[in-house]
Amino acid sequence: MSYIDEQLKKIKKMIEDAIIEGGAEGKNACIRSQAPIKLIHDAVKQELIDHGIMEELIFPPLGESKPEIKLAGFLKQKDQGICVVPEGIKEKSTPIDWGLMAFQNETDPYGFDYSRNTLVINVRSQMSSLAKNADTLFERTFTEALNLHMRYPNMVLGEVYLIPVYEYDGAEAAKHKVAFKNKHVYAEKYITFFDEINKRQKIEETYKYERCALLVVDFRPDVPKLYRNSEELKKDGIISKSFPIEYASLAFDTFTEEIVDNYAERYPIKNIQDINRIERLTTYAEKMRKIHEKDK
Repeated sequence: MSYIDEQLKKIKKMIEDAIIEGGAEGKNACIRSQAPIKLIHDAVKQELIDHGIMEELIFPPLGESKPEIKLAGFLKQKDQGICVVPEGIKEKSTPIDWGLMAFQNETDPYGFDYSRNTLVINVRSQMSSLAKNADTLFERTFTEALNLHMRYPNMVLGEVYLIPVYEYDGAEAAKHKVAFKNKHVYAEKYITFFDEINKRQKIEETYKYERCALLVVDFRPDVPKLYRNSEELKKDGIISKSFPIEYASLAFDTFTEEIVDNYAERYPIKNIQDINRIERLTTYAEKMRKIHEKDK
């Protein structure tokens, strides 16, 4: 079982324990706590480390939810889910004199060069009311790419999104029972959307991501089933036999390798030498100490 499969199993247990103990309110509180999605964050971070990214360059660190890197885009400053910060480029505090924040006396603590060379991956999920919230999700995801790419055209940007094939049944959850709705979600709509914004080829396509991963998961089995390709989805009747898009292009299994390779073309993160590793670790440890002192 791969690391992502283990994390999905933990998510299933976390949510179902919350249903049994707290009913529908317990389930909702569990999801709102962000605890389940943080397990996906850690799966992405572990994949990055396994693909040669130095752990001290990943923020928040593996197993932590803070500190996040708050980048200044064209529209707004926003905490990013996962950032791999560049080595060899210093942070440079810069007054914001662009976009909608130009007259708000805001400051960008990182500066243009540091920010544009940061690998950014955001991780999200929608565990219920998928049909109701689809358009809001699409608009938000679309805007997030615009916000960063309009300011940093060469930034490498990733998106990881989790949806269940069958939603938990809210009425049964209210009775503290774990059950699933009989009808599967409209997965074709989600696959179509993420396929449209996946694998940016032209710098002008600011609304696209360098790589998206859509995790389509069946949480009904004891070990949740993460779909890997269209053939599996068609076999289980989740998408139609004639659906033309190959879901494998959005699969999680190849997400990290592809986005790291993409980043390496613009910034040599995979080829960083280890000569000054002790010095880097000392600087990293000092930075973390100051952050934790500030949070106290």
